[in-house]
Amino acid sequence: MTSTAKRRLLAGLIDLGLMLAWALLAGAVILSLAAAGSLGGIGLLGVNVVGIAAVVLPVTVGLTALEAGRYEATPGKLKFGLRVRHDPGGERVGWGRSFVRNLLKLGLPWTLLHLAVVSAAIGGGPAAWAGLVLGVAVAAGYVVSLIRGDGRTVYDHLAGTMVISTEPGRRFAAD
Repeated sequence: MTSTAKRRLLAGLIDLGLMLAWALLAGAVILSLAAAGSLGGIGLLGVNVVGIAAVVLPVTVGLTALEAGRYEATPGKLKFGLRVRHDPGGERVGWGRSFVRNLLKLGLPWTLLHLAVVSAAIGGGPAAWAGLVLGVAVAAGYVVSLIRGDGRTVYDHLAGTMVISTEPGRRFAAD
């Protein structure tokens, strides 16, 4: 494993921790609303839609804004001196490209895993197993593509992005 792949994985763990903290906060609010009867009988589809709207969408938009913004990095990437750039030219990524990247990176596996967890909590069945298998397979495929390939993940290839190295802690990437 290259040092960049290792730094990307460590940066991803920091970002994942922040995402999980947001998910816990949003989940507590949603559970409070459900306990108060404010959500009514929305069913499995409704629970998934509320979860996606309260967790996946804000996290995806937030990370997109950070990667397409001034520092070109999420908090984890900033800590480890990584920046997201357009491939192959190395220009800054725009909002649209960063959104596609984060939607593939986070939205897809998180939504699949969310479906699995909600389905399991409500009663299990084939939807829970399918969501679990697909969610884990997508996430594992991303890690394998990072370690075994050219240092770019599947979602980097699909979005036309790459991650470059700078000095750790550096606020701005050198052009």
